[in-house]
Amino acid sequence: MKIISAEFLTGAVSCKQYPDSECPELAFVGRSNVGKSSLINSLLNRKKLVKTSQTPGKTQEINFFKINN
Repeated sequence: MKIISAEFLTGAVSCKQYPDSECPELAFVGRSNVGKSSLINSLLNRKKLVKTSQTPGKTQEINFFKINN
């Protein structure tokens, strides 16, 4: 798949905040500080789309991104 566009949609802390979408969804789940954000940036060929941190547990919400509109 060729990545044409990638953008941050929203961050959610509860199911009520999830964006409505009919597109396929992919989830990256894992322990703190194992490289989930870095993996997403690498797969999308972006350096700073997903914020990365050296501090474990920095992400406190579920982040949603839209890829290729």
